[in-house]
Amino acid sequence: MYLKKVEIRGFKSFADKIEVDFKEGITAIVGPNGSGKSNIADAIRWALGEQSIKTLRGSKMEDVIFSGTDNRKPLGYAEVNIIFDNKDEFIPIDYQEVAITRRVFRSGESEYYLNKNPCRLKDIKELFMDTGVGKDGYSIIGQGKVDEILSTKPEDRRIIFEEAAGIVKYKSKKEEAKKKLEKTQDNLIRLKDIIAELERQAAHLKEQSEKANIFLQLSNNLKELEVNIFIRDIEKISEELELIQKERTSLINDINEKKKERENIESQFNLMKSNIESIDFKIDKLQNEKMELLNKLNECKNRVQILEEKQKFFIKDVKRLTEEIDDLKIHEKELIKENENINIEIIDEKKSLETVKAKFEKKEIELKDVNNKIKLEEKKIDKEKDKIITSYNKMTDIKSKINNLESFEENIYKRMNQLEREIKCLKTNMEEDVQSLEKVKELEAEKKKQVLSCNRTLTDLKLKDENYSEQLNDIFSKLNDNKVELQGKISNYNLLKNMQNDYEGYFKSVKNLMIACKKDKKLKDKLIGLVADLIKVDEKYEKAIDVALGGSLQNIVTANEEDAKFIIEYLRKNNLGRITFLPLTTIKGDPININAKDRKKLNIIGLGSELVEYDTKYKNIIDYLLGRSIVVNNLDDATLVANRFNYRYKIVTLEGDIINAGGSMTGGSMNKSSGKLLNRNYILEKLRKEINILTEIQRDLEKQKNDIQLKREKNIQQLNYYEKTLQDFNVEVIKLENEKNNINAQIEKNHDAISKFNKELDSLNQELKGIKYDREIFEANLNSLESENEGIKDNVKNFMKQFECIKNIKEQLAKELTDLNIQINLLENKLIDKEEKYHNIQLELNDLKEIRQNKKLELNNIKNEIENIKSTIDSVTINMQNLTDMEKDKNNKLKLLQKDRTKEMEGYYVQQKQLKNINDELDQLEKIRNKLEVKKAKYMMQLENVKLRLKEDYELSYEDALDMWIEIEDMEYALLKVERLKKEIKELGTVNLNSIEEYKITKERLEFITKQMNDLIIAKADLKKVIEDMDIKMREQFLSSFNEIKENFNQIFKVLFNGGKADLIIEDEDNILNSGIDIIVQPPGKKLQNLSLLSGGEKSLTAVALLFAILQTKPTPFCILDEIDAALDEANINRYTNYLKSLSKDTQFIIITHRKSTMEIADVLYGVTMEEEGVSKVVSVKLTEDLDEIAS
Repeated sequence: MYLKKVEIRGFKSFADKIEVDFKEGITAIVGPNGSGKSNIADAIRWALGEQSIKTLRGSKMEDVIFSGTDNRKPLGYAEVNIIFDNKDEFIPIDYQEVAITRRVFRSGESEYYLNKNPCRLKDIKELFMDTGVGKDGYSIIGQGKVDEILSTKPEDRRIIFEEAAGIVKYKSKKEEAKKKLEKTQDNLIRLKDIIAELERQAAHLKEQSEKANIFLQLSNNLKELEVNIFIRDIEKISEELELIQKERTSLINDINEKKKERENIESQFNLMKSNIESIDFKIDKLQNEKMELLNKLNECKNRVQILEEKQKFFIKDVKRLTEEIDDLKIHEKELIKENENINIEIIDEKKSLETVKAKFEKKEIELKDVNNKIKLEEKKIDKEKDKIITSYNKMTDIKSKINNLESFEENIYKRMNQLEREIKCLKTNMEEDVQSLEKVKELEAEKKKQVLSCNRTLTDLKLKDENYSEQLNDIFSKLNDNKVELQGKISNYNLLKNMQNDYEGYFKSVKNLMIACKKDKKLKDKLIGLVADLIKVDEKYEKAIDVALGGSLQNIVTANEEDAKFIIEYLRKNNLGRITFLPLTTIKGDPININAKDRKKLNIIGLGSELVEYDTKYKNIIDYLLGRSIVVNNLDDATLVANRFNYRYKIVTLEGDIINAGGSMTGGSMNKSSGKLLNRNYILEKLRKEINILTEIQRDLEKQKNDIQLKREKNIQQLNYYEKTLQDFNVEVIKLENEKNNINAQIEKNHDAISKFNKELDSLNQELKGIKYDREIFEANLNSLESENEGIKDNVKNFMKQFECIKNIKEQLAKELTDLNIQINLLENKLIDKEEKYHNIQLELNDLKEIRQNKKLELNNIKNEIENIKSTIDSVTINMQNLTDMEKDKNNKLKLLQKDRTKEMEGYYVQQKQLKNINDELDQLEKIRNKLEVKKAKYMMQLENVKLRLKEDYELSYEDALDMWIEIEDMEYALLKVERLKKEIKELGTVNLNSIEEYKITKERLEFITKQMNDLIIAKADLKKVIEDMDIKMREQFLSSFNEIKENFNQIFKVLFNGGKADLIIEDEDNILNSGIDIIVQPPGKKLQNLSLLSGGEKSLTAVALLFAILQTKPTPFCILDEIDAALDEANINRYTNYLKSLSKDTQFIIITHRKSTMEIADVLYGVTMEEEGVSKVVSVKLTEDLDEIAS
């Protein structure tokens, strides 16, 4: 596999999309500083999943997106696509080409693609894990990575060795397995708690389900008897209802007869009423017609008045219009006369305009001739000026050469003076260097004494540090033990708190109701609480009280019956199950009265109600539940007490054994469980106090730890100070040695420089002679050109005099033409004004004629209108007379109709009285019928109540109940039997019918969870085995790879350094998988020393040797080297490039460099430039070009 191509768009300085094709072998990327060549390496590192923006040389992830320039807008996203050739299936996926794409937007959103398919960063990391490729691998090495390899802690340095050993994937899987193991352990603890709780529930539910079966048998017997009693009651009520129905039918017949009689009277009454309404209608109609006639008469009068007013107005308009027409005729004659005068003026103006235009044309011709003469003169002058310019250019060129020679001569004199000063200075320096050399030797001896003293102090400080370390280990041990205990308590507290909040262990119906109360405040206000929450029990009586109460612990206390009914209705409506409620207003306790003598004799501890703590307001509830339960020590005592009281009461032992009323016994083993219902609040409070005590102990231990750590830190600070001081002294000793060598080298260098400067002085004297000869020749040529230039200037002056004369003639002609042009414009404007005025008067005349014609037409129309008004007034007057006659006729008809109405009203009153009498009789009959209806309703209600009880108690209709019919010979005996059955059911106490099904479900769940726990135990063992196997495999694989890298490192170090030796050491061989790795080097001719004491070049070459050793051990498909050769000198760089070429057979190298020697080994060169400011561009460079230019 190798890196085939990288495509970059919008990443850092690459604003435009660029593509860089890579071949196998070595590819070099070159370019000036700041051109963006290292951004290519950053782009590849980023695409492979780098998340550290510091590594990418930014402050936030958006910094990788092109931020714009003065000429370009910022981009919205950055994208890098890298393509690998995977024909050798190095990457384990079925593709011959693998494309990794990463895209980031300014919003911060990132996208990853694998062969254009969306994927996660995790997928890309896993793909390249243990290949050396990736953000943590050694396929991309920059100067920062070199420093990191050499300067990081030994523990951190091992990452690159793990990548080379191929154990990163195993290490990742091991961490996942450890997390799964921790999760499995947590699940096991949780399952154990749940199993214990389920076992406790199952024991309670078994007892309750047996009791529920007895309850169901008694209830079925009671149901059969009560249903048949209800049937007898229904039959008796039905017979009474039949008698009432017969009486009701007879009464209804009498009522119907009376209603028929009333209907006959009502028909006659309604007929008379209809006649009266008909007469009233006619009267209303005549009155309306009369009103309409009066209205029309008034309208006619008003109309005549309006027409007369309109006639007067029109007569005035006739007079006005006649006067206006006469005025218009006079104004029309005046305008015609004015227009004739304007026409004469227009003819005169046109003649004047033609005369001025003729003069203008003549002057234009004269001006054109003068312009032609001027152009000829200008050409002559320009020709002479060109001669002058050519002469001046030659003179300027000669002067420039003379000045250059003078400047060069001056520089030579300056350089000669400088050389003389340099020679003098170098001689002085040589004398000072000899003195400095003696001082350095004295200082070196003094520093070596200080190193010995520092070593003794360090030994004492290290002993102190070991003492502090032992004290800390002891405190850490105590802290850990206390922490484990505290976490256990917190875990128990949280578990119990969660069970309390989730009502774990309660019946499903109780749990559902209590959870519903959290959401419904009204419902919550209706209950006081669960019995289990209202009492507190001493730990030694806890088991006895728990079994004595049994399912009653889950009973709910309410303030009164109404609240209990409300909650029961809520349970029924929401199908939440059944619960027993204990209203404070109805529950009455009846505790057993046992004298002190019997208590002592029979070893009675006390009644259950006496052994619990509770609020006194719940006394009746506690007496009801525990007042008839006796607590004793053991089963023997229980047997004595039961015999004494003839098995009338429940006897409970401290071990939880029971002798029930009637003689049955319950006992055996009981599991302890954190899920028990009793005392949960008490246990929670106890755990909270224990947690507070352990937390305080933890704080004290932390304080002790911090105090010792503070002392140790101060000791370590001193230790670090003396170690640094020792290191500084060693560095100073090395520096003094280097300084001594440097001074000797400087003395020799100064001697060579003096010899070189003397040779340069001789050469400068020869150059001065040649400069003086050249300057004399240039000065002679300059004098000749100056005399030639004076003759040309005289010719130019003569031509300029003729040019000025012609120019004055042209100006005079131009002025005369301007004056004539002004006269033409004035005359043309005056003519336009006259013509416009003539035209406006003509338009006004036409308007006057039209207005006069319209006035005449209006006058004729008004005269016609006056005639029409006279005719209309005559017609309206005749109509008014006709309307008056019609009104008199209507008044006569009204009088006749009112007489007929009075006669009809007399008969109407007689019929009204008869109708009232018959209605009174009907009301009396209806009252009798209502009484019967009330009686019938009473029996119907009784019938419905019986049916309702049948439905509510047994969910049966009357028809369904008949299927259960049996013969009841003695009803009185049957009623007594019902009472007896109810008493037996009541004596059973609280019965949980859900317990039968709940016991079955709990048992199945217990079996299922037990199986789950067994599976988890097996899984836990398997995970431990996997982790152990991986540790063995990682240790073997790491050691094998490490030893190979170690051997290669030593060999390559010798090649690159021309000698010396290097070694890799595992700090803690007992803990290979976590131990740090130290690097020990000894360059040729030097002592074995720490990496920090190496020079910059030596450090870089050491890092390169280590990198080459890793690549030789486990070659990576490609490797990017970003300017790691910057600190190497020419000798080292040649060895570096030679070794790089040998490695390129197995690994593709992409090198970012400035060095010519490195470029020379490249198979392909790419150049990065910044032609446009802030925007990088990639160009391919031909290998035939001059490498010196590329390097610069």
